[in-house]
Amino acid sequence: MNMNKQYVFKIILQLLSGICLMNISCKKYIDQGPITSTYGAEFWTSQTSVEQASLAMYGQLRNCLRIAPAYNHGEASIFVNGDLVSGNFLPIKNDFLDYSLKASNAPPFNFSYVPYGSDVLQNWSRFYQLIAQCNLILKNVPAMPSSLFESESKRKSYIGEALFMRAYTYFYITRIWGDPVYVTQSYDDVDYGNIPPLPRSPEAAVLDSCIKDLKTAAGYLGYTAGDPSKTLRGNKGSVNALLAHIYAWKHDYVNAHLACQEVINNGGYSLEPISTYKNIWKGQKSNESIFEISMTYNANDPNFSNQSAWAEAQFDCFATFLKGPVVNNEKSQCWVSPINGFIDAFLDTTNDLRYKAAYAHIPASNGDVEGYIVMKYTEFNYQKPETFTLPYLNNNLVLFRLSDIYLLDAEARAYTNDLEGARTALSMTEDRAGITSYQDPTNQYDMVDEVVIERGRELTGEGQWYYDLIRTEPTQGWLEYFGYPTDRVNPVNKGYYWPLDLATLFPQDKLLTQNPWWATHK
Repeated sequence: MNMNKQYVFKIILQLLSGICLMNISCKKYIDQGPITSTYGAEFWTSQTSVEQASLAMYGQLRNCLRIAPAYNHGEASIFVNGDLVSGNFLPIKNDFLDYSLKASNAPPFNFSYVPYGSDVLQNWSRFYQLIAQCNLILKNVPAMPSSLFESESKRKSYIGEALFMRAYTYFYITRIWGDPVYVTQSYDDVDYGNIPPLPRSPEAAVLDSCIKDLKTAAGYLGYTAGDPSKTLRGNKGSVNALLAHIYAWKHDYVNAHLACQEVINNGGYSLEPISTYKNIWKGQKSNESIFEISMTYNANDPNFSNQSAWAEAQFDCFATFLKGPVVNNEKSQCWVSPINGFIDAFLDTTNDLRYKAAYAHIPASNGDVEGYIVMKYTEFNYQKPETFTLPYLNNNLVLFRLSDIYLLDAEARAYTNDLEGARTALSMTEDRAGITSYQDPTNQYDMVDEVVIERGRELTGEGQWYYDLIRTEPTQGWLEYFGYPTDRVNPVNKGYYWPLDLATLFPQDKLLTQNPWWATHK
């Protein structure tokens, strides 16, 4: 599958009217590439075609999460959105992110100042290509005869996977930009040029729709008994993990707890021992993994033999967190968690076993400050293994894992004042790290703080922690702790969301509006 091309979309409405597989380009709606459409009835004639469309759906998610701005040093957007703006890291010195996305700037974490990367970091268009692919599957597969599939349950599994992926994508959009444009319709050739302007929908209503879809998907998909070889596709475990996150985002902690318990009790997953902790990111190697994106090196894929879009293998993407001898001196700069920052404040570098397993101290060099780097993504392969030359990073991107669900359950229990239950869930990851308890909170909100900190210790470098800060901001104030002005992150202004690139999007959709804080701040 040719995944070299980076899709450059002009407007969201154009994306909604043209659908394409990952290895091809749709007419009229991108700037380059051949034409091969998949919305014609002639395509949807076999299980093989549906499998191809489904694989393209997962491939597009990979592109959405790892795509990087044109002039940066390879920092994938999942890490920019989920880690960098949490205040945990300092970006590469003199990179354009260095000028805007850190607390020491005035104003701090100024999302609107990304002079070379607004087409990526402020433009949600690529996610709507993925949503369009999901909608295409959800339109066509239910209309296909069951006889075209090996079984009716197989046909329903494709529907369940598409429902899961669409819900995941809308949830991801919501956590970055807030209210999305909610579209479930698949557009055909006859709709070209006739799609009306589409307003944004309230995030609460969109998430309710996602919950409804996920409940349907749960009935179509099964658990995998924690089999790590089956983590690349949506399954009942990933569906319930996503449900838990959506309920927590809505502060519906009763249902968040129930969804977490469904995963914990029925998913068949188990925590990876600390002795093999980095198996989690080696690619389908850990019973802790629930859902991950394939990014491991493939010697048989020609995309890896040159400077292609598969850049995570070439010290791009994952090497956002790595430099120096760790990556065979292929990079001299990376994101650093600085001295007296998060790690020194919240992680016991003497006794916490995760420090040795997942972090490393580095001196100041090449413009980077002294501090700590994340070592989760340091599995290697070689293009020429016989001589150990042409090294490549060889990891997968894990989106849901069991420790995340234990800690989300601890948060849910804390907010419902079940302190003992929260303590038990919290101990699952802290005990694995060799720490009986960093704290023993005796009230609800101190317990939530301990859970937030533990999620930072456990999930740093996985594109998650910033959303934990947003979710718990109303009671805990973590965003202010890391440098956000109070008036910016209040419930009215919602300045923790990114601005939209209206210069690109608004001319073609006059109903789009800017996020509240960015409507009056530059």
